[in-house]
Formats: sequence, C-alpha cells, structure tokens
Amino acid sequence: MKFTKIGIILLLVSVLVVSGCSDSNDSPEEVSEIAEDLGVDVISTSFDDFGVVFCDPETSQDEIAALIDEEYKGNFVQWTGTIYAVTDNGKSYTAQVQHCPDSLSDAAVTFKADQNEAASNLIKGQEITYIGRITRYQKGIGFWVEEASIVS
Repeated sequence: MKFTKIGIILLLVSVLVVSGCSDSNDSPEEVSEIAEDLGVDVISTSFDDFGVVFCDPETSQDEIAALIDEEYKGNFVQWTGTIYAVTDNGKSYTAQVQHCPDSLSDAAVTFKADQNEAASNLIKGQEITYIGRITRYQKGIGFWVEEASIVS
C-alpha cells in the first residue's frame, strides 16, 4: 500500500514537472484574464491536478504536506469548487471551499480586500472559480490560499 502511495506521488510530481515545462500559451483559454491582468503564472487550472492524491483517504497528511511544500507553496492556482462557508475577517473575506467529493472544506481561500463586495455575496453551495497563491497546508484544514480573486 505504501509503495502505491509513493508511486502516485511520483506520478503526480512527474506530471507537474512536464506540465510546468510546457508553454503557457498552449492553452490560454484555461487561464483567466484575471491571471494575465495580475501578471501571475498559474501552475494549476484544475484541482484534479492534485485531487488524485489529496482526495485519496489512504494518502497521509505528511505526504500531502510534503508535496504541497515541494510543488505548490508560493504558486498561484486557478481552481473551481463549492462554497461551504464564508467568513468576514474584518478586512477581507475567507471562503471554505470544497473540492473533494466527501469533504466539507479542502481550502481556506482568503480574498484580497478589493474583492470584498463580490466575496460578501458568496453563499453556501455556490460554485466558485478563484485564483490565488497557496501559502501553506495545514493538517485537518487543507490548503491556505491567499491573495485570491474571484474569476467570473
């Protein structure tokens, strides 16, 4: 079982390395105009890029944390998920977003202050596409995505 997990992680890392070497203009329709306007490089446009490992209950939290630190931390992603909850932090809003089928929340997405009006209108069960920087992974919580913007 452990070798299977390691094999899946190695396969995912290989896919990330190969996809990172491709020209970002290969599929410009996948990356939002917001990413282009912000001048950021998006390393993933679908949670499915990582979900194979993340959503697998057999994958340990330590394995996920290591992969996040090696491949995702500090990089921008553009993912679509379902709102579980929205919190007003005083200066900005944070949405708990579900990506895995059997979870409540897989990502805590904190929006930039200029997104407050749009974020205040988010409701539980609504599908959302967002772009943001992964800053860390916390066991039991999931991804922390900051500097986020809502992609309309």
